[in-house]
Amino acid sequence: MSQKFPLDEFDSVAAHGGRHRVRRTAGMRALEFARILLAAVVVAALGYFGLKFIDSANLFTPASAPVETVSVQDIAKGLEITVLDSTSTTGKADGVAKTLVDAGFNVISAGDLSGDSSTSSQVPTTVVYYFNTGDKAAAAVIAKALGAYPVEQSTAYAGAVTVVIGADFK
Repeated sequence: MSQKFPLDEFDSVAAHGGRHRVRRTAGMRALEFARILLAAVVVAALGYFGLKFIDSANLFTPASAPVETVSVQDIAKGLEITVLDSTSTTGKADGVAKTLVDAGFNVISAGDLSGDSSTSSQVPTTVVYYFNTGDKAAAAVIAKALGAYPVEQSTAYAGAVTVVIGADFK
């Protein structure tokens, strides 16, 4: 210390007494590690099972759950439609098919009823045939799009919906 200044109360501080904490043994360190590990396992388990519970809980009542509705119009537009012409006019099936395609329907083929327009027998009325009973409403939508023609079930035509153009078609 410097001798220039007089001694005061701060110059006579007791010397440091050494370590102020207890020496940790290996057992104490292992116990501390076990406590931290246990706390981590408890927190992880609570988080995992809590999220599983929240995920499985039904928060919506049946009345407030959204219900997806599919209209008959959408079903009809998804069905495969075949257009057959029984008249002597050439190209009528193609015109009807184009009309249906423009309206958004799925027409897969259009042609003459017997394959040869010169030998085909004319059908007097236009009819929309459906194969399965579940397609009746969709066939009615298609018949209405063409101009309100009758709808009948028939297994004579393999497609889901077949439009047979008769002499009365306008």
